[in-house]
Amino acid sequence: MAAAGKVHFKGLNSLRFLAAFFVVLGHIPLNQQSVGLPHPNRGTFFYRGAFAVCFFFALSGFLITYLLLDEERRTGDIQVRSFYLRRICRIWPLYFSVVAFGLLFYNVGLPLLGIPYHVDYGLATAVLLYSALLPNLMNSLYSVGGILNPSWSIGVEEQFYLLWAPAVKRFRGRLPALCWTVFGVSLALFCLAHYRVFGAHEWKKFVEQLKFHYMAAGGLCAWWLLRRREALLRLPLFASRAVQLLLFGLLLDFYLTSFIPWNWLGEELLQLVLYCWLIVNVAANPANVVPVGARVFDYLGTISYGIYMLHMIAVYGTSAFFKLTGWWRGPLWLYCIAFYAMVLGVTFLLAHLSYRYLESPFLRLKEQRFSLLPTAPRSALS
Repeated sequence: MAAAGKVHFKGLNSLRFLAAFFVVLGHIPLNQQSVGLPHPNRGTFFYRGAFAVCFFFALSGFLITYLLLDEERRTGDIQVRSFYLRRICRIWPLYFSVVAFGLLFYNVGLPLLGIPYHVDYGLATAVLLYSALLPNLMNSLYSVGGILNPSWSIGVEEQFYLLWAPAVKRFRGRLPALCWTVFGVSLALFCLAHYRVFGAHEWKKFVEQLKFHYMAAGGLCAWWLLRRREALLRLPLFASRAVQLLLFGLLLDFYLTSFIPWNWLGEELLQLVLYCWLIVNVAANPANVVPVGARVFDYLGTISYGIYMLHMIAVYGTSAFFKLTGWWRGPLWLYCIAFYAMVLGVTFLLAHLSYRYLESPFLRLKEQRFSLLPTAPRSALS
C-alpha cells in the first residue's frame, strides 16, 4: 500500500498490460487471415484474448469495490455522484473518440477509398446504441468491425457500475451477500445462455458477454482484503509456496499450452479462481511468488486502456503496409517478427499519445475535482 491518502497496489499494472497483450495477440492472426496474409496461429496463446478480458472484469471489480469501501472507511460515506463523474472522466473521452473514429472509418473512409466493406447497421442506430453505452448490444446484433469491437467490454462494465456504486453504498454492511447474489445470478445466466435458453444467436451472445460474476468475484476479494486481510492471507492459497506454484502453473498452462483439458464451465470456474487468487496475491501478499513489477510493464499497464482500445488501428495499418510492400513474401520467421513488432510498436505509440494528450487532461480533472481519495494505479478499464 502507498502513503496515507493514496491507494496503490504494486504489480497490478504489469498484470493489466499482460492481459491487454493477450487481447492484441489474439486479434492479429484474425486480421491477417481476413486480408489474405500468412497467419501463423498455432498455439494456445493466440486464443486467450476473450479470457484476458474476463481478467480485466475481475480486476476492475476488485479495484472499484476496494476504493468505494475505502472511501466509506475514511470519510464515512460513498459519494455516488462523484463516482459517476470519475467514471466519465476516465472512460468516456477515449471510448467516444474510438467510436467516432470507427463509425467514420467504416461508413465514410472505406467507401471513399473504394475498399469494399459491408455495413449491416444503420448509422442512426449505431450512434444511439453507442451513446447509450450499449456497445455490447451493438456487437451482438451487428458485425461492427475490428476497430469498434473492443468497446463491447466497456459497455459491460459501465452497465454494471451504473448500479454497483449505489448498491455498495446501500448494502455495504452486507456486501458479501450482495456479491454472492450477483455472482450466482450472473453465472446462472451465463450457463443458461450456453444451453441456448435465450436463443442461438444475438441474444445468446449478448447474455454470455454479461459476465458480471467476474466483477462480483473481484468485489468480494476487495471486501475480504479490506475487512479480513490477515485471515485471507493466512489461507493456503497465499501462505503456501507450493499451492501458489501450483496455481501459477495452472495459469501458465491455461494461457500458453492448454495441456490440461477443460470444458466450457471448467474454463469459467478455473478463471474465477485463478484471477481472484492472482489479483490478491500480487496486490497484497508479502509471500507472492508471481514475478511482476518490471518498470516498463508498469508504464505499459498505465496506458493499457489505450492499448486495448486502439490496437486494431495498428493492426489494420500494419496489414495494409505488408500488403502494399510485399514484405510478407520473405522468410516466414522474419515476417512474423516484423509484423508483430510493428503492431506492438504502433499500438504502444498510439496508447502513449492517447494517454498524454487525450486521457491525462480528464484524469487531472478527475483527481482535482471529483476524487476525495487520489488513486493509483489507474485501471485499464476503470
